[in-house]
Amino acid sequence: MDDLYLFVLTVRHGGISAAAKAYSLQRSKVSRRLQELEKSLGCQLLIRTTRHIELTDNGRLLYENISQPLTTVNQAVNLLENQQKELQGVLRMAIPAALITSSMFASLIDQYSASFTKVSLDIVHCQDSVDLKRDNIDLQLLPSTCKVVNEDYVQQTLLPFPCCLVASPAYIAAKGTPNRLDDLYDHKILVSRYNSTALSDGLTIGLCSDDLRLVQHMAKSGHGVALLPVILVRDALASGELLPVLTNESFPEIKLTLIYPSKAYLPEKTRAMVKLLRDTFVSRK
Repeated sequence: MDDLYLFVLTVRHGGISAAAKAYSLQRSKVSRRLQELEKSLGCQLLIRTTRHIELTDNGRLLYENISQPLTTVNQAVNLLENQQKELQGVLRMAIPAALITSSMFASLIDQYSASFTKVSLDIVHCQDSVDLKRDNIDLQLLPSTCKVVNEDYVQQTLLPFPCCLVASPAYIAAKGTPNRLDDLYDHKILVSRYNSTALSDGLTIGLCSDDLRLVQHMAKSGHGVALLPVILVRDALASGELLPVLTNESFPEIKLTLIYPSKAYLPEKTRAMVKLLRDTFVSRK
């Protein structure tokens, strides 16, 4: 069973070296065990080249029939092991830059760290969907406009963020206040790629960035009219650093999607973070 699962991992990672590195094994040991598996089955499973491996017809047949069952067995074993342990280890999360810098997310991380002191958080800045299993990441948050690379992963929509147009008082004083959508053609527009399609074609885009905080900074600095989530600019609107523009218009919301590999076999450290994310980004207004 171990050798069969090692075969599955080798195929999934695209090579013996990659599989050995991902699971902290010696390459020679992985290669030897695969050779022993081929010997015991009486057929060649892999064609080995200098840079990568290819499946033989027998190897492809074996992989297609055992990949999912063996993965399920391995997840079940891991679940049993996790149930015997306290919440501990490393929790790896892939998060967009704009969310990492938000006060709401910082408060959530504070709460999780205080509650689960034996868990070490590893948060990576990521704008696109990643293969969670291959990249050894426990969960990811993404705007719903991003395509998830593996449709078999669990996907849960969290709190939608309404968007609005804003500009600085200095910009409005210099360029005037847009009163209709068509007036935006006379202004520079600042957007993120998550909502860049929410406005009409042909506008002058002064900035398009993955980083919503940068878009907000440019708006405060008087570089144009920005389309941003209301929750991000609420304080700036209250202080007068930014002014609302075209308040009678409505714009598409930015929705967050929570992604993790499996609902059935979820480590407790990950389950706790999923619950906290849902409690924070679903019920909070």
